[in-house]
Amino acid sequence: MENDLKELIIERLFLDLEIGEIDTDTELSEYGVDSFLLLELIVAIEEMYSVKFEQTDITSETLESVKTIMELISSKQ
Repeated sequence: MENDLKELIIERLFLDLEIGEIDTDTELSEYGVDSFLLLELIVAIEEMYSVKFEQTDITSETLESVKTIMELISSKQ
């Protein structure tokens, strides 16, 4: 899931990075991901992983890093 999620982040958010350049624990904001891009990412994750997030699921903590997003996806599957 980790590499798939990193690839999704790079492709859907048009980041000029390689998978290996994204650290699982680093805040996505350090890669230039802002709140607008996070909305696009949420839609992409819901499509890719067939999950549906509630408004209460979407917080700065749950979308902070690849690690926290993986935990959120796992909690919805």
